[in-house]
Amino acid sequence: MTVLLPFVINAGLNFALGLLIAFFLGPAEFGRYAIGAAIIVLVNTALLDWIKLSAIRFYSQKSREEQPQIRATLDVLSAGITIALTGLLVAAVAAGVDFGLPAMLVVASVLGGICAGLFDYHGAIARARFLDAAYARLIIVKNVLALLLMVGGAWWTRDATVVMFGGVLSVMAALLTVRRSLADAPLSWSAARRDLALDFARYALPLVGANAIYSLIPLLNRSLLADAYGFAEAGYFSLAADMGLRLFGTLAATLEIVMLRAVLRLDETRGRRAAEARIADNLVVVLMVALPVAAGLFLVLPAFEALLVPAEFRGRFAPYLRLLLPGFVALTVFVAGLYPVFLLGKRTGTVTLAACVGLAANLALVFGFAAAGPQRFAIGQTVSFLVVLLVTGWLALRALPTLPRLRDVGLVIAAVALMTAAVWPLSGRFQPPVELLLQAALGATVYGGLMLAFDVARCRTLLRLWLAMRRSRTR
Repeated sequence: MTVLLPFVINAGLNFALGLLIAFFLGPAEFGRYAIGAAIIVLVNTALLDWIKLSAIRFYSQKSREEQPQIRATLDVLSAGITIALTGLLVAAVAAGVDFGLPAMLVVASVLGGICAGLFDYHGAIARARFLDAAYARLIIVKNVLALLLMVGGAWWTRDATVVMFGGVLSVMAALLTVRRSLADAPLSWSAARRDLALDFARYALPLVGANAIYSLIPLLNRSLLADAYGFAEAGYFSLAADMGLRLFGTLAATLEIVMLRAVLRLDETRGRRAAEARIADNLVVVLMVALPVAAGLFLVLPAFEALLVPAEFRGRFAPYLRLLLPGFVALTVFVAGLYPVFLLGKRTGTVTLAACVGLAANLALVFGFAAAGPQRFAIGQTVSFLVVLLVTGWLALRALPTLPRLRDVGLVIAAVALMTAAVWPLSGRFQPPVELLLQAALGATVYGGLMLAFDVARCRTLLRLWLAMRRSRTR
């Protein structure tokens, strides 16, 4: 499927991007960059993400033909918020507002948040219309240019602000490449409808509130960590957090894109019950992917750190990432597996409640366990995401007509345990490149073989069907 190709490239480039930027900036400047990156996420999530969510839920090829006012309203909303936010930023800078950070770093971060919101919105439009080629072009152009401009800026200037502006330019260029293919009609303020905008807001704002809280947690932790222990320590923490979020965020987004659009199509063609039954099946697939990735990363972490992590960060990267891993798994399961329940049923207020509980758990650990040192920020973030998973999981499973197949869930857990037992003895026995390759090959063989042997989530059956289709096409 064409839509998967950009995410394979995206995952690799995002990993390389974070490591190379950290290598050239160093811990202290990377700490400043990481705070700016967290601001990008917060601006995008709090102010523009609701438009993307509305596009995912209300815009489709069918609505494009029958209800053009939906796209017109979405376009006007995105343009209006972009113009208003840019104007406020210019006014704040002109007035000499003290941001607590370098003014141009804040400018680059806010512009980056605007661009990220526009990027996500256009990506949602492409996915809704099944324009996989345009979506692939959007992702690939953005990531290739980000690698060139952001890494090039880090190498040339060693300045976090220049790196942030490189990200802004890469997104703007990517949007220009798909402008015509994604357009429905010229922007028309009169074609937008206020009642639709209010419907979008009522639907998406509870989810936006939840997502804003999720994005606030890393920003708070990084800022508090920098105040307490300096930007260098914030840089150590942020590299581990960014690498984990890039990997598991990409993983969750890939699963969500492939599975959510199938769920929405089922809801549109066969009804709500069929769509919810598919969500229950998809939960097994999410666990089937997320759990071995987390276990595998934990096992190869010593070799990975020695081989790929910049020298200035070694010794600090692995301990932070180990503490953060359970939270990343929880986030992946929520986004790819549980989030569609609330999206489909329009019960988005419960997600905000879960986010508030998670934020409270994070703050309680950060301020209540000062004796744990800087590690308490990683522990707090992990506990917050685990709390969110528990709350949303309990609510989502109660809402589904059927539960995930317990046989398949048990087999996934058992296979991960056997994979761990097989790979663990290899740790520390070889040079990092050899060790990393051997661990990855053995882990994939053991886990993949068990999944196929027991036909978990019908993977063996689907593989046979796919091979049969390929053979029939070649005849």
